[in-house]
Amino acid sequence: MQLYYGGFVVYQAASDEGIIEVVDIGDKRSLHFGTYPRQSSMSLQSPHLLELSYTRAMMAGLLFQPKPRNICVIGLGGGSLVKFLLHHFNECQIDVIEYRQDVIDVAQRYFNVPHNDPRLRIHHGDGYQFVSDQFFSNGAFYDLLLVDAYDHLGMSASVGGQAFFDACAGVLNDDGLMSINLWGTDRPGFSQSMQRINQSFADQTLVLPVADKGNVIGLALKQRFNVSQLKRHRDLADSLNLQFDVDLPQSLHDLIKQNISFLNRLFL
Repeated sequence: MQLYYGGFVVYQAASDEGIIEVVDIGDKRSLHFGTYPRQSSMSLQSPHLLELSYTRAMMAGLLFQPKPRNICVIGLGGGSLVKFLLHHFNECQIDVIEYRQDVIDVAQRYFNVPHNDPRLRIHHGDGYQFVSDQFFSNGAFYDLLLVDAYDHLGMSASVGGQAFFDACAGVLNDDGLMSINLWGTDRPGFSQSMQRINQSFADQTLVLPVADKGNVIGLALKQRFNVSQLKRHRDLADSLNLQFDVDLPQSLHDLIKQNISFLNRLFL
């Protein structure tokens, strides 16, 4: 195995959809798309743990939806979110949509994403097309929608439009929530995405910057919320964090800090 990105290459291939690489550094295995930034990372000893800080921040949605049963994940990567959910929620049903078949194959072969768990359905296809089809066939269905659809070039084009976010709002139950990974350093792209999300979710949104990273997590809710509700979540954050260990008290603190001025203008 050659030394690469400071580690050793376990797998490397190229297709019409791009380069894909699996690299081990000690106990950590990471997925790369031909560039240094990690698309996904896992502990070989504890594959269900969320190694990357932005994935832990995406779980801030548990503060509003602590017991999701029907879940949709757009963008598989190395399956970090999927493995975490399967580990903690025994009765969940998860639909995953991934547009690269080679990513699905690598996630199952090298990242412990299960082949035959009855709770997991992996769909090879386009995220927008899937949620659009779900909206027109099933209507409101999901408790939790996680969107992490980046490659080495940025967010996939089809999952950034207004029609996509409208469909996302449409497939969520009345107490459902979307958690989406956005790239905050791309100011024009981030602003456009948040404007569209706000429109689709009637301004029921929060932003959660990831410390020392360019990622910003957007949370979009079907239910209404206010500042006092956020502050009352502190005991819930502490208790949930004992179970999930994903920095929920810190996420709640940052949510209040980052959004309180906006929420005050709306509700106080």
